Amino acid sequence: MRKIYKFFRILLAIIFIITSLITITFAVINYKISYDIPPIINIELYDSNNIKYLSYTNGRKQSYVKLDNISENLIDAFISIEDKRYFEHNGIDFIRIGGAIISDIKAGKAVEGASTITQQYVRLLYLNSNKTIKRKLYELMIAMNIESKYSKEEILEGYLNSIYFDHGIYGVEDASLFYFNKHAKDLSISESAILAAIPKGPTIYSPIKNKENNLERKNLILKELLNDEKITNTEYVLAIKDQPKLLGINPHTQNDAAPYFQDLVIKEILEMGFLNDKLYQGVKVYTTLDLELNKEMLKLLETYHPDNEIEFAAYCIEPYTGEVKTIIGGTNYLESTYNRATQAKRQPGSTIKPFLYLAAIEHGFTQSTTFISEPTAFFVNGDSYTPHNYKQIYPNQEVSLVYALATSDNIFAMKTHLFLGEDKLVEILNRFKITDNAKPLPSLALGTHEVTLKDITEGYAVLSNSGIRQESYLIKRITSFDDELLYDKSPETGTRIADESNIFLLNTAMTSMFDPNVSINILPTGARISSIISHKVAAKSGSTDTDNLIIGFSPEICIGIWTGYDDNRKINGSLNTSFGKTIWARTIDYYLDKTGSSWYQQPDNIISVDLNPITGFYGELNDYTKPLYFRKNNIPWFVEMLYKKEKQKELS
Repeated sequence: MRKIYKFFRILLAIIFIITSLITITFAVINYKISYDIPPIINIELYDSNNIKYLSYTNGRKQSYVKLDNISENLIDAFISIEDKRYFEHNGIDFIRIGGAIISDIKAGKAVEGASTITQQYVRLLYLNSNKTIKRKLYELMIAMNIESKYSKEEILEGYLNSIYFDHGIYGVEDASLFYFNKHAKDLSISESAILAAIPKGPTIYSPIKNKENNLERKNLILKELLNDEKITNTEYVLAIKDQPKLLGINPHTQNDAAPYFQDLVIKEILEMGFLNDKLYQGVKVYTTLDLELNKEMLKLLETYHPDNEIEFAAYCIEPYTGEVKTIIGGTNYLESTYNRATQAKRQPGSTIKPFLYLAAIEHGFTQSTTFISEPTAFFVNGDSYTPHNYKQIYPNQEVSLVYALATSDNIFAMKTHLFLGEDKLVEILNRFKITDNAKPLPSLALGTHEVTLKDITEGYAVLSNSGIRQESYLIKRITSFDDELLYDKSPETGTRIADESNIFLLNTAMTSMFDPNVSINILPTGARISSIISHKVAAKSGSTDTDNLIIGFSPEICIGIWTGYDDNRKINGSLNTSFGKTIWARTIDYYLDKTGSSWYQQPDNIISVDLNPITGFYGELNDYTKPLYFRKNNIPWFVEMLYKKEKQKELS
């Protein structure tokens, strides 16, 4: 008996010496190393109505919440299951380590962990999850270092805001919102136990993916809370029975929170060097986003999308200010964060034609200018080029510029392009900042040069703003959390890059896309959606084998929409080719219903005469006529005669 007693005395002495040596060694190393908890970068985004739609913390779309705003139920649940002596140890729980060693020896394998909350936080901040002795030693040393410099409350707050809850969710605030649509301060005992069960193995214990696993661990946590006298027996029984409804809605990545728009704003903020110091204290960013418009477009997308792999992108801008109202970069942000509105370069097809016809108007064309549209082979620099109209439908007669725009006649466009010289379209695309590397080729007039939806829509916004370019922007102002003004987007007058009268002539011609009477043997390209639109708007659609676009505007808004496949697959089926137009029409009508609509005032140097819009000439008996517009210094001879007669009648 004495020998056994002596053996244990010696063993305890050895353990004491080893423990002392380890403690002294750690203390010395701890004195030499220095680790700091990273300052918290907090960014809050607000829409144009000052409604917050995103919290961004330390590189993640997540909400950061102070310890005072976290439910005591949740704090107790984490401490009971993860680290009972959290408020007693100095970062390392030697008692728990000893208990874990004994449990592992009994089981013959590693069955119990001994990491404290501080160690787990250190692992999240600085290390990885590799189970090596070297990593574990670093973890222990850094944990002691952190504990020597920060309060328990600071460490616990950082930990609870950093842990992962599966489904792309970090931190207890967003986990509470994701699973229960509640703030972390409002969680019940049962909800707290459900959340505290997840971090041990987020995928394994997610209550959405593995409900039974989560329930088993939830009940274990409730038992620990009862044993630790954090809850009463009555509360324990009620929490065991309680089965809260699970939602699974991420407040930061759902499409209705405009995640593609968010990404662009965050990128811009992080590039503002003068904000670096303020980011750690927190900033509020007031953006141009119209969240209601974004939600409306998503609702329409859900209604009209063909439910296949075809993608969708939208870019909406207020032309007279340059405020970007929303950007939708794809059908599902959770599946792909690639922004097709700003990053994808695609062929714009016939949406390039308004810029060709603006160049033509600047060089003397009128709304009545005509070319014969028929099957034509063009010879350029010795090479033959033979474009075709849609489905090879030709009027086989002279048609006006208005008709060519309305029906997207390719032969008229090509004759205009080659008549002017291919460099004229290149010049105007550069001037409107749609692209700066287009080549003067025949096919340029048919939209074969790839551009982004953003760039061409901003080009249309210049048309919408009567020839004045307003630089687009996403951020209106930035303040500190104490509302100190840090940045303010000052109003700009814009730069005139095209004559107002020429733009008026083009814009009025572009309204005929929705006039079904401007037809010979094919309807205008917007005829089928004209009944949806109750306001006067101008637009142009474009299509290739792989891309469909429609871009249009009123003085109040300019909206561009693209649809197509990421892999450049050929688009087949009427629904696949038409749903973008339907969404565009319903979106612009929704927006103008909300804001009110107007149209452009006719410039003093412009006259209007009722003519046949197909031929650009006098209307014969029973011909459809409508006002066509002309500059007073550029009136066709037949229009001048008619105009003079009408003026004489007015005077008499």
